[in-house]
Amino acid sequence: MPTLAQYIALHTLIETGNFTETGLKLNLTQSSITHAMNNLEKELDLSLIIRNRNNVILTSNGKMVYDHVSKILQEQQKLDNTVANLKKLISGTITVGVLPSVSLVLLPKVLSYFEQHYPDVTIQLKEGDYDQIENWLQHGVVDIGFLAKPVSENLIFDFIFEDQLLCIMAKDHPLASEEHLTLNQLQDERWIMPKQNIDRDVLRILSKHKIIPNIVYELSVDQAILTMVTENLGVSIVPKSILHHAPADLIQKNFTEHYARTVGIAHKRNTYPSPAAMKFVETCEKLAENFPINN
Repeated sequence: MPTLAQYIALHTLIETGNFTETGLKLNLTQSSITHAMNNLEKELDLSLIIRNRNNVILTSNGKMVYDHVSKILQEQQKLDNTVANLKKLISGTITVGVLPSVSLVLLPKVLSYFEQHYPDVTIQLKEGDYDQIENWLQHGVVDIGFLAKPVSENLIFDFIFEDQLLCIMAKDHPLASEEHLTLNQLQDERWIMPKQNIDRDVLRILSKHKIIPNIVYELSVDQAILTMVTENLGVSIVPKSILHHAPADLIQKNFTEHYARTVGIAHKRNTYPSPAAMKFVETCEKLAENFPINN
């Protein structure tokens, strides 16, 4: 009979797409993964995968088997979590999808808290954008992940904090002396924008107010946006959380109307996060009450 280890190897192989990454993720040699796949195909008397030079794909039979294997592993996770809940254990490994802005302020405090209070928990971090984290959650690559609303209906979202959106500009910008701004005042500005998969909120707000921004640069690195705005290459709207280490001469402006993104932690619907993962969410909620951007 096939073993759970073989099922895990198959699931991870399809998730990563190659034998080398699968071995690294499972802490096994590439030959061990190959051996597990050969034995699984022999046990089932079916061809499950096609080995290409750059990746691995499922055969038609393999797709059907993979779907059942995924369900078996989900049920195994539920059983493990149930047993842990019964024992009230806060231990094990949790993999967390992280947004760069959250990494700046909140995450270090949460990790420090866990090291002090839950030393038996190992936290693995995968930093990505909105689209990546949603995809990781859907495919079980991460257990939980930071996201901002709106999120997919297939995800459960727990609110953590509200992240105010501010306008930033260079100190010698003509609007730098204004106490508050309206979006209409920015209608004709040059814009330095975060890529949409990094931050959907700005384009959503501009679209709502029928403003078509003149985007001169579109970047995926927050610090690059701050630096370019400081050099007066354009203006931008960014979450307050990324301004924790902003250049000293960068001008930050509130709007007359309140704009914000809602940041939370999501997990896949119909799954049961481990006690450690739930404690992580609880800790984030608790520490976010004193989060600098809320003060």
